[in-house]
Amino acid sequence: MFTLTIGSIGLGLGYLMFSGMEYANWKTLFKNCGLYKDEMYPKLQEKKRTLYGYCLRFTLPLGLGCDDFLRKQQAIEQYLNRKIDIKYSNKNILIEVYETELEICEFKATETRGPVDLVIGYTHGGKLLKIDLADGAPHVLIAGETGSGKSTVLRSIITNLILTKKRRDIKLHLIDLKKGAEFGIFRKCGMVENFARDRGEAEKLLHKLSCEVDRRYDLFFKNDVVDIKEYNQRFKNKKLDYQIVFVDEFADLRREKESQNILLELASKARACGIHLVVSTQRPSAKIIDGDIRANIPIIVGLKTATEINSRIIIEENGLEKLRGKGHGFLKAGKLKEFQSMNLTPERARDLLKSFYVEQNQEHIEKDDISGEVKDFSFLEVIK
Repeated sequence: MFTLTIGSIGLGLGYLMFSGMEYANWKTLFKNCGLYKDEMYPKLQEKKRTLYGYCLRFTLPLGLGCDDFLRKQQAIEQYLNRKIDIKYSNKNILIEVYETELEICEFKATETRGPVDLVIGYTHGGKLLKIDLADGAPHVLIAGETGSGKSTVLRSIITNLILTKKRRDIKLHLIDLKKGAEFGIFRKCGMVENFARDRGEAEKLLHKLSCEVDRRYDLFFKNDVVDIKEYNQRFKNKKLDYQIVFVDEFADLRREKESQNILLELASKARACGIHLVVSTQRPSAKIIDGDIRANIPIIVGLKTATEINSRIIIEENGLEKLRGKGHGFLKAGKLKEFQSMNLTPERARDLLKSFYVEQNQEHIEKDDISGEVKDFSFLEVIK
């Protein structure tokens, strides 16, 4: 018993010594980073194991805040040689340290509560990452080089919308300037209202959408409401649907002045009326992702790039050049969030979408109406 007691005391002292040494190292780091006030340093209170690694909890001296830590996040990551996430909770700073790499998982349909949630993938610890277009993130830019996983990300997002949302709530408009090569698997789905395969069809569709935006704002003005949420709350029997425009390789549209102007106009004024843009490119140059795009499409999904320069063009900082491709990326919506998209091949997507295919006119762009009212066409009926 005496031996066990001495051993336990030794282990306890060893832990305290380890904790003291660890805190001394942190104190040195904080000093070098300027993370202290009046010679008072953040104090390590707890180190807790998690599914993804461990979490450190520090108390804060008066006058030091979460923003101070966020500015030094890169230095802390270099010290730990790990990815981290920094959070504030009840006068404490939490530093979540990720010891495991993000793994690619197979696609599975994921239900979400928001009417226009885009499921992007998973972050560390298996946390679902999504973008709610109806709540402060109206438009999204997806950018990355060939092989970065851009097509996989788009395929997963669109497939999940079709599988989990109701047609009466959402319409999709697809612009695929590779003659339909990327989005062709979706064109027969009932939720897809329009499908444009070249610049002429794309311009025609964008004009129609611009008219629909004007129609909705006139409707809001007439009924004294400010946005689609208020309108749908007041007129539950005449709800407007949400509409999402997906543009693959929008760099080709930037060459057409008229289409470019309409696209930017939609981005600037469509946010309140339930019409959203998701544009993508594999040519992330400064001419393509310019100030106008940044001002109107602030939410960015950044995928692998070849150089640091291209990374800075997309997310305004380095990092994308270090990604492995295949849907490994960063979501920039304020602070960066690392994620891995789900793997979904075209063959698997077709298999999942079979029951959502309907007989439609070959030229989707020739449909006369893209308003939010659901038409009673029997050949468009799909039972989910």
